[in-house]
Amino acid sequence: MASLASEISGTQMVEFFSRFGRFGGSMTKVQKLLGDDALMGTWVKKLDEFPEFALVHGLFTKTDLVFTNFIARCVEKCIDFDKFSWIGSETAPEFTDDPEVVVVLDATLDTLQNTFDFAWAWAVDGQDDKWRWEGMVSNPEKLVLFDGLEFKPYTLRWVKIKLNTHIGKRPIDVCNPKSAPGCALLFMSAEHPARIKATDYEKRFGFWIPGLKCTAPGGKPFASVPGVDFDRDDRQIRLRSDPADRAYDDLAVPSLQE
Repeated sequence: MASLASEISGTQMVEFFSRFGRFGGSMTKVQKLLGDDALMGTWVKKLDEFPEFALVHGLFTKTDLVFTNFIARCVEKCIDFDKFSWIGSETAPEFTDDPEVVVVLDATLDTLQNTFDFAWAWAVDGQDDKWRWEGMVSNPEKLVLFDGLEFKPYTLRWVKIKLNTHIGKRPIDVCNPKSAPGCALLFMSAEHPARIKATDYEKRFGFWIPGLKCTAPGGKPFASVPGVDFDRDDRQIRLRSDPADRAYDDLAVPSLQE
C-alpha cells in the first residue's frame, strides 16, 4: 500500500497548511505534532469522532447504525418490528472499495404504497429541505412494481446497489427486473443522507428508481418511472417522475449487485 506521503501532491500540501494556519494552526503546533507520536495519535483519533470521518467512503452510514436507525424509525412510527422476516442473511455484506456501491437495508411494509411513503418520509427527515412533484402519486392506482416482480409484506433484506450505472440512459432501454432496486433506492436515500447531500452531477448523480412504474397526470398508464435528485442551490431532495422513454444526463439507472 502506498504511503500517504507518496500520494499527497505539493498543491494539496500547500492547501492543507494554508487551511491549518487560517484556523489557528501555527509552526509551534506543527513542530509539536511532528515530535510527539502520542499527541499525533490523539489528534487523528479526535478527527475520527466527527461524523464525516465515521462514514464509509465519507458518504455512507455504517451498517450497524443503519439497522439501529431502522428499528428506531419503526418505533417512532408505531410499526411492530417483530412483524418483519428476513430474506437472506441477517448479516450485512461488507462495503467494497467502490465509492458508488452502497449497502442498504431494504424493507417492505404492508403495501408497496406505504413502503414507498415510509421510505420517502424518512429520506426527507435527513435533509434540509424537500420537494415532491404533485404528479408523483403513490396510491395503488398510480404506483406498481414492474411486471414479474412480487411484493411480499414485512420483509427485510440487505442489498448492495451500484449507484452510477447507466448514466444518461432511458430506463425503458436498461431496466432489468432482476437487478432493479425498487424502493431500496428510497431506503438508500433515508439511510445514507450524506450521499444525497454529496450529489454533484459529476461523480455522483441523481437516479431513476427502476423496479417501479407510475402513472403521471396526462400520461399513459404506468409509462413513467419515479426518480430522486438533489437541488444543490436550495439544498433540497426532490422526488419526481418522468416517462420511461426519456433520458437525462444527470440521472443514473442504478442496479443491484451480487
